[in-house]
Amino acid sequence: KAQDIYLPQTRALRGIMKFVKAQLDAFDQMSGKMKKENSHIPLTMYGIAKAAAVDARLVQSDAEDDPNSKTNEAVRQTLRSLKETESYKGTIAIFADNYQNKESGFNLYEDIRSKLIAEGVSSNEIAVIKSGMTVKKKLEIFEKVNRGEIRVILGSTFTLGTGVNIQERLHTLIHLDAPNRPMDYTQRNGRIQRQG
Repeated sequence: KAQDIYLPQTRALRGIMKFVKAQLDAFDQMSGKMKKENSHIPLTMYGIAKAAAVDARLVQSDAEDDPNSKTNEAVRQTLRSLKETESYKGTIAIFADNYQNKESGFNLYEDIRSKLIAEGVSSNEIAVIKSGMTVKKKLEIFEKVNRGEIRVILGSTFTLGTGVNIQERLHTLIHLDAPNRPMDYTQRNGRIQRQG
């Protein structure tokens, strides 16, 4: 069943949200003409807030790796699920559409991957689905997930959400962010909630 996990805001997230609020307040004070010229501000602030809610390092390159971040909670939940399902090699899918800070090079998928490896998960049991992969390569990975050889798979709604059959041993599905379109959330859940 779906389970919501509530985490306290990290210090870095609070700082970023203060910045976002200040920018939106300044936008609200602008004249109609100025608002038209700066119409990108609300959407830009939405993008910053949405990424920061996942992990402040996606927005701010010098942000700390807070133990209470969604990233670190996803690692804890993944390790718990791996342990619970060890007897039948249960698998975990982790979704995040906001996963990279292009300025700093921080990559959420790689951060989770390296933390799982540091906790003893074999690197061969973790796969990141990237948009440039061939269909053949993806199908090989999905077959390994269904056999329990790959136990953790990470990707975006685009790379992992539609037409992907990884349900054979799928025990846990983690949403690190919420897609803008409800149908994309439904597509993600469709990896584990299967008709019939």
